[in-house]
Amino acid sequence: MGKKYRAKICAYCGKEPSTTGDHVFAREFFLVKHRDGLPQVPACAVCNGEKSKLEHYLTAVLPFGARHPDATVNLQTMVPKRLERNAKLRSHLAQGYTGDQLPLDCTAIEGLFAFIAKGLAWHHWRVVFGPADCAAATVIRAPGLAHIGRALSAFPHGGHVEQNLGAGTFIYEGLQIRDNPLSALSFWAFAIYGGLQFGGDPKVPDGGHSHIFAVTGPRAILPHFWANVFGEHLDRAS
Repeated sequence: MGKKYRAKICAYCGKEPSTTGDHVFAREFFLVKHRDGLPQVPACAVCNGEKSKLEHYLTAVLPFGARHPDATVNLQTMVPKRLERNAKLRSHLAQGYTGDQLPLDCTAIEGLFAFIAKGLAWHHWRVVFGPADCAAATVIRAPGLAHIGRALSAFPHGGHVEQNLGAGTFIYEGLQIRDNPLSALSFWAFAIYGGLQFGGDPKVPDGGHSHIFAVTGPRAILPHFWANVFGEHLDRAS
């Protein structure tokens, strides 16, 4: 990486100096022809390392449950090489993959998309998160997006973005609540590879084509928002 993203405040933790530029969406999710121009942000060594561990797992696993044609190519050409270097994961998938449902560790995908939400908030609006801010993500069924949309319609907002990366590999929509002085508050909805067939998640016990929802904002208000929208305790925020 060039100097553009070095010696800045890390977009993920908001406290450490960046040592590199990080692709918000790992390039390995995309076919080579779709890797140009992906969003990048400054990242410190610790955050970059933690995010990379999640990406190594998910770039190998997510194509198994995908509907997008690029995921099929990825599965045939790139995933085998990743699994050759990870015998434990290869064995796990061999035991759990049924051909129509993916045994996915949803804590990994929720952790990665908490990072991604922070990265996109920096990329689009230059939001710098402080120690009082955090991010959380969850896997939801596609119909749940409409429910979330209705819940968010009550929020006045000034920032809105919609992006399609890699011809549908990642599609996302973001909303920033600028009228609130706590500008770190933002909401994100993601579709990966055209929707995924998740399995092994107690929140979605019978699988189904699922999406990801993420929120960033002050730790003081995120649990309250989570309880109002999802009716559950916020277990994981970073």
